[in-house]
Amino acid sequence: MKFVTAILFVAFVTAAFAQTSTGGQKSVKEAQAATQQVSDAKLKLLESAYKSAKADFEKKPKDAKVKRSYVNATFAVGMGRMYSVSLPPRAKYTTALEAFRETLKIDPKHKEAKANYDMIAKIYRDMGRPVPGEK
Repeated sequence: MKFVTAILFVAFVTAAFAQTSTGGQKSVKEAQAATQQVSDAKLKLLESAYKSAKADFEKKPKDAKVKRSYVNATFAVGMGRMYSVSLPPRAKYTTALEAFRETLKIDPKHKEAKANYDMIAKIYRDMGRPVPGEK
């Protein structure tokens, strides 16, 4: 299990650098930010904000501001899950995929959700494993 975790970590760091390979100091800072860990307390706040935004969206699905808030909260919770310090790798990446999938369902043009979804899916495929949630 530790070996799989190590492989996934190396793959995510590599992908973070590859996605930000525009050169210069900004790329390094972006890559470092992408690998920051999310505490349990912060993840709990993200989960709470997500649930609240989802409830608001279910009440007012045509309100553009509510929709944007829901998309942002869903993407943020996906990132929080992906970089959680306490979730085990299987839970991190499967729940992050769910959040990115949900984000893309509401906003198919969300570039960051698409990039992160594709990155995790590629890692699963490269390991010869099915992507959780895909048929």
